[in-house]
Amino acid sequence: MAMTTKEFRRHRLDGRGKVIIAALVVAGVVMAALLHSCSSDTTPGSGALGQSSGAPTTAKGSLVPQIPHRTRTPADPDYLTAAPQGISWQRVDGVPLPFSATDGPTRINGAVTGGYSNSPQGAVLAAAQIAFRLAFSPDYQAVVDAQTDVSDATRSQLVAARAAGPQPDPSVIAQFASAPVAFRVSAFADNHATVYLAYPRTPGDQVRFSRSALIWEGGDWRYSDQFDSHSPPLPDAPLPATFTRF
Repeated sequence: MAMTTKEFRRHRLDGRGKVIIAALVVAGVVMAALLHSCSSDTTPGSGALGQSSGAPTTAKGSLVPQIPHRTRTPADPDYLTAAPQGISWQRVDGVPLPFSATDGPTRINGAVTGGYSNSPQGAVLAAAQIAFRLAFSPDYQAVVDAQTDVSDATRSQLVAARAAGPQPDPSVIAQFASAPVAFRVSAFADNHATVYLAYPRTPGDQVRFSRSALIWEGGDWRYSDQFDSHSPPLPDAPLPATFTRF
């Protein structure tokens, strides 16, 4: 049963997905403005959170021990809005990624992470992890193969864009990449989710938004190119009150 008052409709990615770092563009594939926070208006070394700029660097990430029975359920009043608990921010390929003590990931196999909870919190974590690994991991092909459920055209577009673009330099990315400051789950059901992540802009009090669609398949979240029709791309704006801070 969907946890949204809007009907979930499927449609293709709107073609404005971009990744901005060293002119790397993954057009129409990952999400709208996946990493606008890495553009030239962001101060090097500045972080969305204290833990983002100081996040330890790990090869492909280190798992956080899971706290049993702490994943939220639909009976919880803050099911759609609560943040994952016990988050550790770790830099992987230069990008700060969230690892939770309650909602995963619970396994790492090279560039691929998995074992996320089938909950809004698990979807939020998967959205950040999968999108950034698609955009910046040298092993992006493994992520495409294991963690995407997209059309053949979208898949080909993603692979071609990564293959044609410059190889991301983790040391350069680490100077600019900030962790998301907040999130909103705009649509959720057992088998799909749409997630917004908000990234800081410096200077100014506005944030930039990324939008991710995910599908629950094979016991885990996969990146999708099909969005809830009531979750449009968002323009830069002050952080809305409907977003939850990490």
